[in-house]
Amino acid sequence: MYSKLAHKNYTSIQISTVDRGKLLLMMYDGGLKFLTHAREALHTKDIPKFARYLSKSQAIIAELMHTLDFEKGGQIAKDLDRLYDFMLYYLTEANLQKDPKKIQKVIDLLSLIAGAYREILDGKSEFLKEAQQLAGIAPEDTRQAPSKAPTRATEESAPEVTRSLRVAL
Repeated sequence: MYSKLAHKNYTSIQISTVDRGKLLLMMYDGGLKFLTHAREALHTKDIPKFARYLSKSQAIIAELMHTLDFEKGGQIAKDLDRLYDFMLYYLTEANLQKDPKKIQKVIDLLSLIAGAYREILDGKSEFLKEAQQLAGIAPEDTRQAPSKAPTRATEESAPEVTRSLRVAL
C-alpha cells in the first residue's frame, strides 16, 4: 500500500515539475505503451485488459488533440488534429472488429509523431547549448555571469542569438 502511494506521489510531482515539451513526450510514450498493451491483450484474447488499455490510449490521444493551439500552430496543428482524429476513429474500429492491425497502424503513426517531436526537442536543446557557449554561459547554470570578458565577436552576435532564442522558444 505504501509503495503505491509513494509511487503515485512521485509521479504527480514528476509531472507537475516537468516542462511542457517533456510532458508531451511523456504523453506520447504513455499512449504508445498503452497501445502496445492493448495489442498484446488482443493477441492473448484478454478482452477486459484490451478494453482497459485501449480506453487509456484513446484518452491520451484525445488529450493530445485538446492541447493543440491552432493560432500558434497554424497548419501543423490542423494536420495533427486530423491525424489524432484518424487515430481515434481507427481505434474505435479496432475495438469493434478486434483487429490488432489497426492498433499497429496507430502505434506506427504515433511513434512517427513522437519521434519527430523528440528530434525537435533534442535540436532545441543543442541550439540552447550552442547559444550558451556563444554567450559564455556555463550550461549547468544559466544565471551565472559570463566566464570571461566578452569579446568583440560575442558582443556583436549576442543580440542575434537573443532574437534566435526568442523565435525558437
